[in-house]
Amino acid sequence: MEHKAFVGYSKNPADVSQEILHASSVINKSGFAEAQTWESTPATGRLIIETVLRAIDDSTICLFDVTTLSQNVLFEVGYAFSQKKHLMLSVHKSPEAQHSWRSFDIFSTIGCIFYDTGSELAAKFMTGMAAAGEKTLWDDVSQALDGHSRNSLFYVPTYHTSEAERNLRRMVGKERDLGTKVLVADPAEQGSAPLAWYVNAVYSSTATLLQISAEKHDRNRLHNARTAFIAGLARGLNRPLLIVVDEEYQGPVDYKDILYTYHSKKKLSEKFKEWLGKSFEAWNRANFQGTQTDAPKVEIATELKDLNFGDYVAENESDTLDEYFVETAEYEAVLRENSVVFVGRKGMGKSANMIRASQVLGEDRRNLVCLIRPTNYDLDGLVGVLQSIDGDGRQSFLVDSFWRFLLYSEIAITAVTAAERLPAGISSGTPIAQLRDYLAQNGIADDFSVRLEKVINGALSELKEAPGSSIHRQRERIAQVLHGNIVGNLRRLLGEALRDRHRVALLVDNLDSAWTRSGQLQSQAVLLVGLLGAVSRIAEDFQKENNRLASVNVTISVFLRSDIYDEVIKEAREPDKINTKRIDWDQPELLKRVMDERYLSVRPADTSPDELWKKFFCAEVEGTPTLDHILSTILPRPRDLVYFCKAAVQNAANARHSAVDENDIREAEKIYSKFAVDALLVEYGSTIGHLEDVIYEFTGSEDILSRSTVLELISDGLGEEDGQAAAECLEGLLKISFLGIEVRSGEIWYPDRADQLRKARILARKASRRDKREERYQIHPAYRNFLEVEGSS
Repeated sequence: MEHKAFVGYSKNPADVSQEILHASSVINKSGFAEAQTWESTPATGRLIIETVLRAIDDSTICLFDVTTLSQNVLFEVGYAFSQKKHLMLSVHKSPEAQHSWRSFDIFSTIGCIFYDTGSELAAKFMTGMAAAGEKTLWDDVSQALDGHSRNSLFYVPTYHTSEAERNLRRMVGKERDLGTKVLVADPAEQGSAPLAWYVNAVYSSTATLLQISAEKHDRNRLHNARTAFIAGLARGLNRPLLIVVDEEYQGPVDYKDILYTYHSKKKLSEKFKEWLGKSFEAWNRANFQGTQTDAPKVEIATELKDLNFGDYVAENESDTLDEYFVETAEYEAVLRENSVVFVGRKGMGKSANMIRASQVLGEDRRNLVCLIRPTNYDLDGLVGVLQSIDGDGRQSFLVDSFWRFLLYSEIAITAVTAAERLPAGISSGTPIAQLRDYLAQNGIADDFSVRLEKVINGALSELKEAPGSSIHRQRERIAQVLHGNIVGNLRRLLGEALRDRHRVALLVDNLDSAWTRSGQLQSQAVLLVGLLGAVSRIAEDFQKENNRLASVNVTISVFLRSDIYDEVIKEAREPDKINTKRIDWDQPELLKRVMDERYLSVRPADTSPDELWKKFFCAEVEGTPTLDHILSTILPRPRDLVYFCKAAVQNAANARHSAVDENDIREAEKIYSKFAVDALLVEYGSTIGHLEDVIYEFTGSEDILSRSTVLELISDGLGEEDGQAAAECLEGLLKISFLGIEVRSGEIWYPDRADQLRKARILARKASRRDKREERYQIHPAYRNFLEVEGSS
């Protein structure tokens, strides 16, 4: 026979697996290939996965059925892909299966067979393989891989906030602080990265850490499927692999023996440190001996390889951000000595502004820079404390006490840590030594998230003991359990220790990581509005000076997602007193600079920024200048532009083009549109009910729709005929810019601020009356390709 094929699939549902077995029989009888199923592979006395991987090694073609997004099967897909096997994927033509595949879809570049019967599957498989060339998908995707980095870790957390995830994030964060190069594929930040991104992440890292959680959690079925593929890829590339799962996880049978089940923080910490240490030792030993870790060799497309645009997530490029950071008015505001709240959507550059500002401020040794970036703190626990207390006054007192304790202690810990790193260390009897000793005496040494958990547990315990106490007594109890006299003592000690500092800059980011349950939004908003109020009060408190207190110049900058800010500000009694800066990129020239600076960072000093678009990108797309076409397609924010351009370059490199052509742009539109939809669902799925179902109802529609049509589609997505619910959902779709509103004939606005949306609504209402028609809405171009939306023209 000409080919030897391995066929991988899930046993359930039984009717689908029977069709696949029939297809295997047809293929064998045809003489086209010898088809071996995983069930026909003997595994006596061996791990199932080892036997299956050996069968894949012995094959030339692999057919995997991904109808159910089985983790077993996707692990095998990742392995076979890394071994340069010819791949064909199949999906049964049921509506549920096609919907799941479309939601997953990081394999848009792999041929997929949609079938009803086994005979149809066999025929399409043989036709597809007969037309295949010598090159495999690995040959294409590997054209622009980065080099293998020393002491580097690739980490994939879950969507779901759990104790295991919080502890893993802390461990990974500590490794980053110690100098380990860490790349994080955070579903909340990353969205659905293209296949090439994941391949490069695993290939260029020394070790891969993956986390899987129980299927009951929101969106984790897709996350676990993606993670299973990455696990197979890491296995195939011989990268050290650790997969952490919750105790309640019922894992795949095939590779459950390579999973580590989380039981306790201590055991997880020991396992993680042991595994990572051995991984780094193995890499260093191999390279010291002049050998490289065994992995498929790659060919590099040199010209396009030079287009290193960095990562589209700021947290993953902190080491190189200074090389191409674009300074804006908002960034300058961080550097100025003012306390301010910075507001913007995901991808607008909030974290990039914070990271770069901390770097610049930290270069002046007179400054102390204190970063608070809780990766996944327990906001639900704090909400529980709030909900156990009656009365706005007591809630406000709790929130204010909570933030004062955490922020004061954070400044103190940072100050002591900075002093300990100095060559001279800390001399006994000095103010900073007294501060250090006070922290030790009161057990204030843990990171932000751990201190927060202690505060929550203490407050809940105290309140349970005295549920009927008076307001005054309950306030005393809350204050005592939160900090006793610690805040006052810390203020005094900090004044003495920091009085010679030019500035203490407190930067708070990543608060949206715990913004999850829509039913608790009001309580969560109370917590965050308390922080915004505390910003000015704490800064003012440190300005005070008397015979007991020394003045310290403390500034606090808070970076907050715009939709969260809009909810938070509703709870503020005096919102006009909150100093707020909006981050936006509504100037195309400013957004263009994002790519220009990244390009120039790796080119000679006299290079023109226009060279990028003249040399490496086609001049036009359907008669429109290429950059203008891209900017009209994406959401106007740096993350999206970088993502789109990287996808276009990757497509060109895979196709071995010398520059990005129009077809590469079209392929990038498909990849980007899926990313945009996925990012939208992650960002707003917790605040807009049934968002995913509603979004998918717009599939195949026209881009411009009347109000009645939009409400009908929303009702179908909600699964109920509730006019009020549909109207509220429409309002939500406008707020997140999925829909724009026609304010004048042919003029569409996509307002992302409450005041702009209010103005747009009024203009739209007047336009509909004037033109005697319904109000009309338009689906944003970023989402149209994935949803197969048809142009109204």
